Amino acid sequence: MANIFVNRQPVGTLSREDPLNRFAYDAAVPPSLGVSLLMPVAAGPYVAERSGVLHPVFDMNLPEGALRDAVSNLFAKALPAIDDLALFQIVGRSLIGRTRFGESAEQLDHVPAQNLSDLLKTRGTGELFGELLNRYAQYSGVAGIQPKVLVRDDGGLRTENFSPVETGERLTAHGTTHLVKSFDPVRFPGLAANEYLCLRAATAAGLTVAKTSLATDGRLLVVARFDLKTDGGYLAFEDGCALAGRLSREKYEGSYEQLAETLANVLRGPDGTAAELAKFFRSFVLSVAVRNGDAHRKNFGVTYDDATGLVTFAPTFDVITTTAYLPNDSLALTLDGTKRWPDAKRLVKFGLRHCGLTPRAAKSIMAEVAAAVAGVSPDIAQFSDLDPDAQATPARMKSAWAQGVAALTGSA
Repeated sequence: MANIFVNRQPVGTLSREDPLNRFAYDAAVPPSLGVSLLMPVAAGPYVAERSGVLHPVFDMNLPEGALRDAVSNLFAKALPAIDDLALFQIVGRSLIGRTRFGESAEQLDHVPAQNLSDLLKTRGTGELFGELLNRYAQYSGVAGIQPKVLVRDDGGLRTENFSPVETGERLTAHGTTHLVKSFDPVRFPGLAANEYLCLRAATAAGLTVAKTSLATDGRLLVVARFDLKTDGGYLAFEDGCALAGRLSREKYEGSYEQLAETLANVLRGPDGTAAELAKFFRSFVLSVAVRNGDAHRKNFGVTYDDATGLVTFAPTFDVITTTAYLPNDSLALTLDGTKRWPDAKRLVKFGLRHCGLTPRAAKSIMAEVAAAVAGVSPDIAQFSDLDPDAQATPARMKSAWAQGVAALTGSA
C-alpha cells in the first residue's frame, strides 16, 4: 500500500489486493482534488475492474516499449517480476499530469537536472539518448512505444524562450519539465523531423501545441510539458482511454464517434463544450491532412486544475505522417465503420453529428487546416539533409500531405 497524491497533497491510498487492486480516498479530501473525472471524491473505494491491472487513470502513464524495458532492467535485482503495480510504484513519483504515487511527499518530483540546450546542439544525439534513458527511466511515468524520457531542464532552454511557461514567468519546478523523444533510425528514418514538421503544421492550423525543438542532427525531439504550472505543480491530464474507462492496451479499439462522445461528456471550457469539441475536430482533421495513422485514443485528452471546474481539450501532441513509412496505413480508429481515410463529405458529417458544428463551421476548420498544411509543406525540403539515412522520407511526406490536403478540399 502507498499514497496517492495530487501534486504534493495526499488524497488516498492504492493497495494491492487479491484479486483486484483498490483505491480509496482519505477523509475530508476536497472534490477539486479528484484523481480522475471518472473517480470523483467519494466515501467508498474504487476497485479495478480486472485482476492484475490498475485503474485506467493510473494505468494511463505506465511506460511501454524501450522505456519499460529500461525500467525493468534497472530494477531487475530488486524486483525480479515487475507487474503493473510494481512498475507504477517505480515511476509514480514523476508522471504526466498531477497524480503522484509514493510513500511521502518528499519523494515526489525531485529529478536531477539536464542541460537540454547543449543536448539539442550536439551531434550524435542517438548515443546520448541511451545515457538519458538510463538516468531518467525511473522518473518517466509516460506511455508510448517510441523511446522517450521525462527530463528536468537545468534552465538553459528557458534562456532561449523554450520554457513550458511564458517568457517572464518564473518556473519553480523540481520535477520534470520536458519530454525527450528518440526514434529507431532504421525502422523510422527522419521521424523526429517528421513529427516536428507535423506539429508546425498543427500550430499553423490554429491548434495549441507544446513548445518543441529539433536537435541539430535531426534525431532527437524535445517537447515542453504542457501540463506544467509556474508554481512547479502540474495540471491534471487524462487521455481518451482513461476518460472512457479503458486501459492503454485498448487504445486502438473503437471509433472516433465514441471518442467524440467521451470528450463531450467531460469537456467544460470557458466558452462551453462546443468550443472545446471544435478543437478536437480541428486536431482530428489535422491528423487526416498529414496522414497520421496513429491518432489513437491516447493521443487526445483533456487538462484541468480543478476536478469540479473547467476541463479543456489538451494541446495537440504525437502527430506524425505514418504513411511515410507505412504507405498503406489507415486511420487508428474507425470512422463511419471503416478505417479508410475520410474525404471532405465524411469529415463534415462527423463534425455535424458528433462535434456540435454547423456545416459552415466544419468546412471553415477544414479549409484552415488544409491551407496550413499546404503552407508548411515546402519546409519539408529543408530537412532532407539532416539525416543521411532518411533521404526518402521528405518526398513521401510531401506526397502524403498533398493527398491529405486534396481530401480536405474535395479535389482528391
